[in-house]
Amino acid sequence: MNYYSHNIGDYAQATTHLSLVEDAIYSRLLRRYYAEEEPIADNMAQIFRWVGARSDEEKEATAQILAEYFQLHEGYWRNKRADAEIAAYHVKAETAKANGKRGGRPRKEAPLAQAIYGGASGNDGSGENPPETGSKANQETGTRNQEFKETSPSPRTRASGFDAATIELPDWLDGDDWRSWVADRKARRKPVTQEAARRQLQQLAAYLAEGHQPGAVIANSIAGGYQGLYPPRAQARSGVSANRTQRLADWTDDLREVLASDGRPREKFMGTIDATH
Repeated sequence: MNYYSHNIGDYAQATTHLSLVEDAIYSRLLRRYYAEEEPIADNMAQIFRWVGARSDEEKEATAQILAEYFQLHEGYWRNKRADAEIAAYHVKAETAKANGKRGGRPRKEAPLAQAIYGGASGNDGSGENPPETGSKANQETGTRNQEFKETSPSPRTRASGFDAATIELPDWLDGDDWRSWVADRKARRKPVTQEAARRQLQQLAAYLAEGHQPGAVIANSIAGGYQGLYPPRAQARSGVSANRTQRLADWTDDLREVLASDGRPREKFMGTIDATH
């Protein structure tokens, strides 16, 4: 990876107690981790050389940073946040590669005003009319009602021709598990859109980095009737809070799918508020 996301606030909060030497060591270890896209082998002599630790004080600081921010597992020092970022990066790269094989990312539909008036509103938001091109579309006359009838897309029409069950999947995701998830969403009349598929693969990659197997996440989501992907967890403190959490998650997923499809919010029954208590 030549780039990784660095949240200044999160980093400052997690490292404010470090000395200058410790902060420099941690930063160098993270950069090495992302550059190699793999955990750090438990070879202290090599690690000391990577971070530039020469004195006993610097070597002791390196060992302290490893113990505080990394976990030793099967001979490698792992960082959960870095593993999740690397997994999400690979999902994004594989999705872009798959889109490239299909001819590139699908074009977005033109805004409604542009579809009606032939692009009278510029993409820069200035509202100025574009220069006349002499095309037949700009020269034709007719009422706005006629233009709307002929060119306006249905506001409820979703993008068609996309089947989430046929997309290219990363090696760590079992095809049968993914197809089961797609089929479950179709059965509940909430098919997985192209944008939703991309984001859900990123979610599964992040869950995998946290130790949750993708198949278990999918099975838990299907069994719970969720519209999003959620890993198995301990039973909620009460059935009421669990139901509220699920409803909130489902409402959020509905809104994301609507915005991803045509950008037009829909009315949705949010339940009845009991004001008697």
